[in-house]
Amino acid sequence: MRRWSFVIGAALVLLGILSILNAVLGVSLHIFWPIVLIAIGAWIILGISRGRPWGGGPAADREHASVPLDGARQAAVTVHHGAGRLSIGSGAAGDLLASGSFGGGLEVSRRVDGDRMVADLRVRDRDPSRWFFGPWRGGWAGVLDWDLDLNPSVPLSLRVEAGASETRLSLQGLQVRELLLKTGASSTTVDLPERAGHTRVTVESGAASVRIRVPGAVAASIVVRSTLAGVRVNTTRFPGSTGVYRSPNFDTAENKAEILVDTAVASIEIS
Repeated sequence: MRRWSFVIGAALVLLGILSILNAVLGVSLHIFWPIVLIAIGAWIILGISRGRPWGGGPAADREHASVPLDGARQAAVTVHHGAGRLSIGSGAAGDLLASGSFGGGLEVSRRVDGDRMVADLRVRDRDPSRWFFGPWRGGWAGVLDWDLDLNPSVPLSLRVEAGASETRLSLQGLQVRELLLKTGASSTTVDLPERAGHTRVTVESGAASVRIRVPGAVAASIVVRSTLAGVRVNTTRFPGSTGVYRSPNFDTAENKAEILVDTAVASIEIS
């Protein structure tokens, strides 16, 4: 984690410097974003150099918890995870909506509306010093680490709100019909569902690295809206250009994903 923290911090600083140089050379870019990038990157790197690596602090108590389905046949799940490492996959037992291990504890609010459960999951330990002192306090990743499993048999609408985090969404075995990912200064990898039918994916990111992997048997329609981003799309699978890409068999595919990426300053890879 220490190595990746340094890499992310250095990349943000470099991207910010390059952005300022571009602006000086005449490219019309708002000066605010480069300054933010440099500040975030320097914050992370200085935290490491002070002997408190991002992810190197003492671990918070990890709580093992589960959320019952209570007879629901479908669910809308919102995950709030501001800082740390977040991993979401499949594996919750048949009578559970979710289960896992939660650094900082788990706070759940839920209700059942007909056959649909609406569940909101967030970190119980929301010590403000984690947000204000981050790398120096040694209180981010490694402290609020979450490993969350969802039920693979339940159709899901999944919303993930992540801040300065390392996020891994392994959704291959899940029935995610709708995914909304909102992320800040983070590194995020998303493996989309393999057999969920039609999945709608929306990604809103700030200064982030986002990698989306589409299973081989899944078609995709992709739109990327970016202000300042490095965008790489596998155009062999998804022909197109200038932010719009589409599988030739999208209309007839049994399993497909509509992907919209809206980003300010990010590295985007879709394969």
